[in-house]
Amino acid sequence: MNLKQKIEFFKIFHLIKFSQEYLIKIFHPEDKMRCPIHFCLGQEVLAACLYFFLKKNDMLLSHHRSHGYYLAKKCPLDKMIAEFYGKANGSNSGLAGSQELSYTKNNFFSGTILSGMFSMALGTSFAQKINNNSNNITVTVIGDGGMEEGIVYETLNLASLKSLPILFVCENNRYSVHTHISKRTLIFNFKNKIKAFGIKYLNISEYNPENIFQKMEEIFSYVRKKRKPIFLEFDTMRSCGHVGPENDDEEFNYRNKDLLYWKKRDSFKTLNSLLLKSNSLKHLITIERSNENKVIQAVQKARKGSFLNYKKSIKFNFIKSYSKIIKNFSKPSKNFYRKQKETKLNPY
Repeated sequence: MNLKQKIEFFKIFHLIKFSQEYLIKIFHPEDKMRCPIHFCLGQEVLAACLYFFLKKNDMLLSHHRSHGYYLAKKCPLDKMIAEFYGKANGSNSGLAGSQELSYTKNNFFSGTILSGMFSMALGTSFAQKINNNSNNITVTVIGDGGMEEGIVYETLNLASLKSLPILFVCENNRYSVHTHISKRTLIFNFKNKIKAFGIKYLNISEYNPENIFQKMEEIFSYVRKKRKPIFLEFDTMRSCGHVGPENDDEEFNYRNKDLLYWKKRDSFKTLNSLLLKSNSLKHLITIERSNENKVIQAVQKARKGSFLNYKKSIKFNFIKSYSKIIKNFSKPSKNFYRKQKETKLNPY
């Protein structure tokens, strides 16, 4: 990673981090954000790294702790924050909130149904394959709690069977809400489970952004060139509670040792130190001020925005959006059956 890339890494990393910190700060005092929010504070580094390797036509399907991935896909910050306020100028017109955050123009989607996006990645990746999108891939993100859903293993089986270009990411913070992985399953070694499907498995337990960057470069190259799935287990730890701004460990005391361990493995401080050694202090100060202004202005814009008219929102959802899609389903294109030959002969 050269100096220019390190500075760019710092820029997106700080934007994700500060956006979370600022929203956490005003969440309760203001009491205007209209949805449950799962903050990604502490888990920003992987999303910041994906920023470099994702292309606009790649699909990114995230779990509900999605803010970092939304910004990594270069989706607009102001629309994300307006969405949390339930405003019409939000990325989903204020109808989705944080847990269903999406931005279709940049091919970013997230969902609150546990492991739901993981399986949907099959559809987007299969479409990329049959449409001969030779350089586009699908990335999907899940948590370790989601790995206990049956649909995950059906998805892995089919992805391997059809050799689909998918990067499966499991953010393993070892806790599903408040319960440690050792109390949820007897076998929590994902490596053996993944390899059983014939899928390449990698683990990153690094916290140095330079090393993470190098490994992610290799992973993206593999999926794009080989057109095969790969599974990445990424060790991490969220800094705040499962949902909302509070650190629920102060109340439940369920992960004190883990938090202390990960505070010593701070990716942001490591990146900051690397850049300070390169005499980049002025750059960092400028970036920080710029990002802070962007976040504060986005919040101010969201506050001033109007709510979507209820009647218009119903009309928007169920008439305008789906009428064209329904027509397309009732009248398949001439190429539909040609492209589905494999599916017609073999149900999968």
